[in-house]
Amino acid sequence: MSDKKKSELKARWTPDMLAIADGAFSGMDAVAAYQGKQPRFPFVSPFGEFEGRTDFRYLELRSTPVYRTIENADLTGATDDRGGQLRQCTLIGCKLDLASMETNLGEKILRCSFVRAKFSHTTFRGEFVDCDFTKCDLSYSLGGQLKFVRCNFTDAKFVGARFQRSLFDNCTWTNAKIGNAAFSHGKFTGGRPSPEQLIDAMYPNAVFESDQGQV
Repeated sequence: MSDKKKSELKARWTPDMLAIADGAFSGMDAVAAYQGKQPRFPFVSPFGEFEGRTDFRYLELRSTPVYRTIENADLTGATDDRGGQLRQCTLIGCKLDLASMETNLGEKILRCSFVRAKFSHTTFRGEFVDCDFTKCDLSYSLGGQLKFVRCNFTDAKFVGARFQRSLFDNCTWTNAKIGNAAFSHGKFTGGRPSPEQLIDAMYPNAVFESDQGQV
């Protein structure tokens, strides 16, 4: 995407357009969500859809969609510059490529893309299934008791990250930059970083299992 196109996508978010987006991502009361009630505002973008996803590209997120399920949103290039977070929510089939946030992320993240995104200094929660973190900057991020299932960490950056007591099941680690990341009490099954990738990492009491058994 050209710099001109990025500038155009950012400039379209006038105060009136931002107000619609703030409503779309507004959170819910836990009881109302449990009872299956609908959110106060519809999940729509003033710009409709782009390639089959609701178009929130380059949005500066303000709201925090707690207890919400967000499906098929395009948050390419989105930021948290207005204080929004993506915590205590479910994201399904969302695109966050090139997004840049230092935030709280998770409860359940399914089939989402974080290619070339920057989520350094982020607190991760919950589980991440079939997500693409190719070339994602996860440096100095942290979390505990996480589950990463069939996630792609090709060329991702983990320097300074702290993922304690977490499961990495059948994840791809090609050329991932682990650096001094910590994975204490972690469990790696079906795929793992190589010994060379882990040379500066800290992983006391971690378990590494291949398809052929523990290694």
